[in-house]
This record gives sequence, C-alpha cells and structure tokens, in this order.
Amino acid sequence: MKDKIKIDLPIRTEERYIVHLDENFLDRISPYVERKIFSDNEYVQTIYFNNEEHVVPFEFSIKARRYLPNPPKSPVMDDSIFFLDLKRGSNKDKQKIRLKATLEEATKIINERYSFSEIPLRPYVLIEYLRQHYIPKNTRKIRITYDTNIKYFFFPKDQKEAVEIGRENDYARVEIKKEKPDKYFDNLIREILQETNAVPVISKKFTAYNLIGLYHVRTSGKPFHKELKGYEIEAKLEVDTEEIFQRIKQFFKDRNSEFRLPQHFPYTFESASINKYYRNSKGLFKAMFRGNEAEIVRKGNPEIIRDPFGLNCILKRKEKKGDVVPVNSRLIRSAQLQGELYRMRKAFWVENPQTRRFYHISLDCCLGLPGTLYQLEVEYTGRYKPEVGREEEIVEDIAKLTKTLIERFPELKPSQLTKQDWLGIE
Repeated sequence: MKDKIKIDLPIRTEERYIVHLDENFLDRISPYVERKIFSDNEYVQTIYFNNEEHVVPFEFSIKARRYLPNPPKSPVMDDSIFFLDLKRGSNKDKQKIRLKATLEEATKIINERYSFSEIPLRPYVLIEYLRQHYIPKNTRKIRITYDTNIKYFFFPKDQKEAVEIGRENDYARVEIKKEKPDKYFDNLIREILQETNAVPVISKKFTAYNLIGLYHVRTSGKPFHKELKGYEIEAKLEVDTEEIFQRIKQFFKDRNSEFRLPQHFPYTFESASINKYYRNSKGLFKAMFRGNEAEIVRKGNPEIIRDPFGLNCILKRKEKKGDVVPVNSRLIRSAQLQGELYRMRKAFWVENPQTRRFYHISLDCCLGLPGTLYQLEVEYTGRYKPEVGREEEIVEDIAKLTKTLIERFPELKPSQLTKQDWLGIE
C-alpha cells in the first residue's frame, strides 16, 4: 500500500441525473463553468467490493478506481495500481478517504477494516466510463462530472475476467458534488437541468446491482407462474435497521424452517429505484425510475387478509405492472406528482417444497420527506409450473413464514403500513 492521497471535497453532498445526449447539456452550462483536465487519462474503471450475499450496508461505498487513456477490450483483475476509496454516508452526505493500492492490497485492507460477515469481500462489479470534470467559475466548492460510454461488468466468483452485463449509450450521467450550498449556482443548475429534461437517477453502483440480478435470472432463473393473476399478496413487518437481513438469510441457509433456499437460485439480490407516485384521470400510479426508463405500477386499495395466527399484517391488493415507458413520456409529464421516495432493497427467495410455491423475502430502506423507513416484506411469487391453487393455501404459507420470522427475530413487528401511507398519499 502506498501513501494516503489528498482528495477534493472529502465531505460533500451528491446529486445524480441523466441527460440525453441530444439535449446539449454541456453547451447550456459552458458559459458558467471551466473544464478541469486532471490528466490525459479520462477513461475511468471503478470496481466496487462486495460478495454474493451483498453484506456491505446500503450507506457504504467501497471501491477502487483507476484512470486510463483508453478502455481495454476486456477488463481483468491484475496487479495495476488503483485508488482505493473508502466512503461512508448517505447520498446527501458522504465522507471519503483515498489510498493507493493494487487490487490484492485493496482487498486485504478492506477485509481488515470491515467485518460485515465471515464471507470476505472481493472485487465484485466494474463500471467503465469516460468522465469529464467541470468547475463553476464563481466557486471552487462544487464539482460537476459528465460521464458517457458507460459499461457494466460483473466478476463471477473465482474468476479474474469480467462479464459484461449492461451499457448506457444514449444518455450521459451528470453528478453534482458540493461541499456546501451555493444559492446562485443551485438556482442556475436547477434551471439548466429543467431546460435539458434531466431526470434524477440511482447511482452507477446500484445500477450495476440491478443488472447483476437480471444476469442471474438469465443464467440461472426460471419464469414464475402466479395462480392469482393481477393480485399481490404480502406480509409487512416493521424493523429498525438493515442489519437483521443477513441473520434472516442465514436462518434459512441453516435449514431452520420448513421453507428452504432454492438450490439453483440461492442468490441475494440488491437493487434500487426512485419511486414517484402520480395521479391522472385513471387514478394513482407508481413510476419506478431506473436509468432512462420507468416501470409503471398500478395498485388497488389493500385488504387485510385473515390468517390462521391472527397476525393482521397480510395484505392483498390488485396490481398491474410491467409497462415500461421513457422517463420523459407523456404519461408521466401529464400526470400530477403526489410524492416520491428513494428505495434500496435486498432480497432472496425461499420455497415450500410441499406446495412448490416460492416467496420473496425483501428488506427495503426508503428515503423520503417523512425520513427513513425500513420494512421487511414476505411476498408470494409463484410456481415454476402453471397450476391452479387456492388463495387460502398461499395465505397459510405466508402466515407460517411470517410467524416463524417474528418468533425467531423479536425485533420484527407486524405492520399494515404501505409506502403510499408513509408518504401521506390518499
């Protein structure tokens, strides 16, 4: 390991947006900023550290970065020197230190410093992009980065060569990093972002995690068939922190329940989305923003289902999802915004081998105007074969799962709170 490196804005807020290339964002902002060229190496490779269980907490960002004159044909782990960034904090308030190290040295440092589980952290995903830096002319406490040609890669366990899992070609990512607020610039950049139809976006790290989930589904997954089409049935549990998630997953790995992890699909998924709630002439709907597209979800009013144990936290409601539209579609632009949140999620699946039904156990961390909301959900997913079943059987399975979790983890409390209720949307 080499010396600690001084960095700009070690404590700062960050905002992220996407701008389509034909919106000419750089032309619009150029009178107010100066291009900052740190070196001729403007292609960036960023490696995030994690493991198959996704044990790194949501608020941590552990990564190594290097700068290249041109991107290599295929990223591989070698003995090159990286800048190891250790961050902690939410999207709005990050603290960062930087060290020089090889990936082998970085992996050792990280596992000595962080002990989230017995499974060591390793280079997990790699993101490659062309980055341009800009600084406003009237202040040195703000940085604007403009990223294009973005590619996402995944390092399967025990492999040094990365697998490409996705690209972002038709838009740029704009990140604004501020040490402190600047009223003049804040108003200016807000106006320019609005004029260029910029849209808030999740981080590249979470985009990579979303893409890993799709990769696992393509390579190992099977399609589910729901017996009650057009309906969602799930139990909601209140919890205070994310920490419980790994203990719950381990509980099922140790076969402490009649429900089991699928052998072919034991993965932990991690994802994020910006969820916005809108109202139009057809009623309320949710748009889940990921990149330059949004998935539209419409849900009915929840009904509390009677269960064998009197838990009173199993909800059933109509649900229609699957329509994917551009973020600047007329559907979204013409609707009235009712509320929004930033949702981060970790999840895995369990199976009842007797009924051959699968259930999705997820932990959500939601950030919104009310503050922070943690929830655990147990949701019916479906079967691998189309079969006809009874709703009572599904409710009984969810009730058994939920009762087991409450008994094993007393910090879990039954809840009827929906995210829409939490936001105060009627």
